[in-house]
Amino acid sequence: MKKMKWLAVAMSLVVLLLSACGSKAVPAAGNAQPSSAPDKAALDKKKIKMVVGGKGFSEQYLLAQLVGQLMQKNTDYDVSINESGFAASSFINQAMKDGKVDVFVDYTGTGFLNVLKGKLAPEDTKETVYKKVKEGYEKEFGFTWLEPLGFTNTFTILLREEKMKELNISTFSDLVKHAPNLVLGIDNTFYDRQDGLKGLSEKYGYKFKDIKQMEIPLAFPALAEKKIDVLVAYSTDGRIPALKLAALKDDKNYFPPYYAAPIVTLDFAKKYPDAVQVINKLAGKINDQTMSKLNAKADVEKRTAADVAKEFLTENGLIPNK
Repeated sequence: MKKMKWLAVAMSLVVLLLSACGSKAVPAAGNAQPSSAPDKAALDKKKIKMVVGGKGFSEQYLLAQLVGQLMQKNTDYDVSINESGFAASSFINQAMKDGKVDVFVDYTGTGFLNVLKGKLAPEDTKETVYKKVKEGYEKEFGFTWLEPLGFTNTFTILLREEKMKELNISTFSDLVKHAPNLVLGIDNTFYDRQDGLKGLSEKYGYKFKDIKQMEIPLAFPALAEKKIDVLVAYSTDGRIPALKLAALKDDKNYFPPYYAAPIVTLDFAKKYPDAVQVINKLAGKINDQTMSKLNAKADVEKRTAADVAKEFLTENGLIPNK
């Protein structure tokens, strides 16, 4: 009798163990999930729309494509790229406030001087300007600057290489005595900027023979064809080497550092840290020379911003080569 009792107990234990193992290995009928079932979190992400924007010139179109395509290929969010181009930082900032744009790239000097209306201190560096603009945007707008991309696109004064040699000049200060005989070309935004023509003229004492306001795409050919003598433009413009132009040195450091960095709202950064992590993959990946070459592919070779961005991202292993 004792042997039969022990045998019954042993058999019961075996049945219980088998049942326990079976419950983990084989789901109950009707509750089984196929291995190919979509992840709920992934499905939810696909419903979240994100818009990448930029301002209305070649470099900004490229930057919007770089950030946008990077996000499209490395996240599950529904990412679109606004290709219309905003006229100025104030307009795209407002678009972000209104929820029409979620990410865009701007320049630290522009944000600090023209948006926050800050004033540079003699001891300011690229690091201090970045810190000031980041803190200022977070406090005033609820926006935050992510990690810088690696290049600075400052304003510079351009001449034809032959003209620079003829005048034997290399700095902004050298240009002062020749200015009364020269025609300066600028775009409309530079005329009105806080870090624009007025401040530049006061800093160096410029008095040009004439000043012509024109769109930058028209200003470069005008300089090459000697319709103007001097042009204020962006230092990373790809047309500078292509048209055999040369830049003078800002020897009095009038222009602040204009380091490019993506901007998102604090709310975006809190809700979507994975998206921020993807955007920051571009940090430090683009130096001045690289940005100039990318701009040249768009402005000189006349390739689309989308094509140039895709090529760069693919070659640098940031998106799949498909």
